[in-house]
Amino acid sequence: MCCEHREQVPRGLCGRRCLCFRFRAVSARLQLREGGEMLPAARGRAGAKFLELAFAVRTMAGEPTVSLPELRSLLASGGARLFDVRSREEAAAGTIPGALNIPVSELESALQMEPAAFKALYSAEKPKLEENLIFFCQMGKRGLQATQLARSLGYKGARNYEGAYREWLQKEG
Repeated sequence: MCCEHREQVPRGLCGRRCLCFRFRAVSARLQLREGGEMLPAARGRAGAKFLELAFAVRTMAGEPTVSLPELRSLLASGGARLFDVRSREEAAAGTIPGALNIPVSELESALQMEPAAFKALYSAEKPKLEENLIFFCQMGKRGLQATQLARSLGYKGARNYEGAYREWLQKEG
């Protein structure tokens, strides 16, 4: 079985036949332009089309994301609150300016706290249900988990910064 998607494949072939491997292989061959436009690298357009389709399906499935240009705009206008859901050690090594660090393991209890308790613990106002909240981690997985958790708790404006801290560090660092 494939470790990520539980796809049935013969033992020892997970790295060659499962979809998660194929997706990683295709995405490794692509380059993203800052505006979000995908450009095929030397390996051809078929991989680019596959990845475009995968992102379109993910977006249509209701996984709200924010790109780097959107994030810049939201931060410049003060239109969103930014949450770093990496561990305290990871955040201490560097984070996006203005981000509040709440590790994903603490996020559910933090978002359910009374406003006074939240402020005492995190030295910031508790987010309101209608606010735009942007979550990010190092690579994207924990940010997506945090976004889904926040949305399940009623934070309809919760979104994931799909480029994560890795992209921020490369382009803004």
